[in-house]
Amino acid sequence: MKIRSVQYWRAVAALMVVIAHALLHPLPFPTPSLRRLGSFGVLLFFVISGFIMVYTTGRTRFDPWKFLRRRMERIVPLYWLVTFAVAFLALFAPFLLKNTEFSIGQLILSCLFIPYARGDGEIVPLMKLGWSLNYEIFFYLIFACASRLRAEARVMAVIAFFLLLVLYGIAAPSDIPIVYFFTQPVILSFCVGMLLGLWHLRGGMERSPPPPLLIAALAAGLIAAGFLIPTRSAINPATDGLFTLAAAAMLLLGLRLENRLPVSPAGLLLGDASYAMYLVHMYVVGAVVLIGQRLLGQPVAAFDVVLTVAITLAASIFIHLRIERPIGKALRGLRLRPVAVAG
Repeated sequence: MKIRSVQYWRAVAALMVVIAHALLHPLPFPTPSLRRLGSFGVLLFFVISGFIMVYTTGRTRFDPWKFLRRRMERIVPLYWLVTFAVAFLALFAPFLLKNTEFSIGQLILSCLFIPYARGDGEIVPLMKLGWSLNYEIFFYLIFACASRLRAEARVMAVIAFFLLLVLYGIAAPSDIPIVYFFTQPVILSFCVGMLLGLWHLRGGMERSPPPPLLIAALAAGLIAAGFLIPTRSAINPATDGLFTLAAAAMLLLGLRLENRLPVSPAGLLLGDASYAMYLVHMYVVGAVVLIGQRLLGQPVAAFDVVLTVAITLAASIFIHLRIERPIGKALRGLRLRPVAVAG
């Protein structure tokens, strides 16, 4: 059974990323607050992911192969479709893309969720936003490796491993893209979500429910600090840490108010479509900006954002209902189909 508040927060996380990119794309220079808004959305996804993996696998051991197969069924098909679409554009219409260049090697590494450095030094796959999916898949693999442990030990083992990776990255920074990528502190966002999931799984909400106003105030304070803290770079471990804790507080607030939240079919649908929204929105942003520049001579930020969000919502819902959901249903059918025995 899906948790309504989690679905709503998924939609919010995706919309934060959409709005940030819709505002950033036309600008000739990066704006720290907008970059932080997009980063906040991704970190909210990571915290939710850590929470959901613990919550759905329960307190006992689980089958790691079934777990990974289900995660791959959810993540891979749509990501590969979008990645191949980007590869097609990079080959035949490169003027539609900002910095993406095609190579077979990059396509293979992207499809396998293996981080690599592009020509400009940025560690992102062919479909640029897929960098977050590289972290997601890595988290799933490590989580599956601890499947033979019970929930408490499983969570502690994954957290310990991630802490060791981060400490290694601090003590011995590496120039190897895959090592550098997976030793960044951002991976600890999954750990915060796992701890919240474990607390919820053990009945923490029933035994000692925190006051909603206190949680809301904590979340607001952390969000404000994340946007206002002066740092040398827009996104760094300090802002990531504040936004991760804010995301955990938001998730906790949703769980606390779960029984009071209205059932919103639109909100639940947007939560389901949030993955599609995340994957396709940058190309909607690019198209809207390009058309706006051709027709109006210059981008109009407010118009761009409203139009981008509207088109992205419509496109993501269509893709979820007409592409993502049918593919998932077909893959589940193949998995559940009984094997005929001869004789």
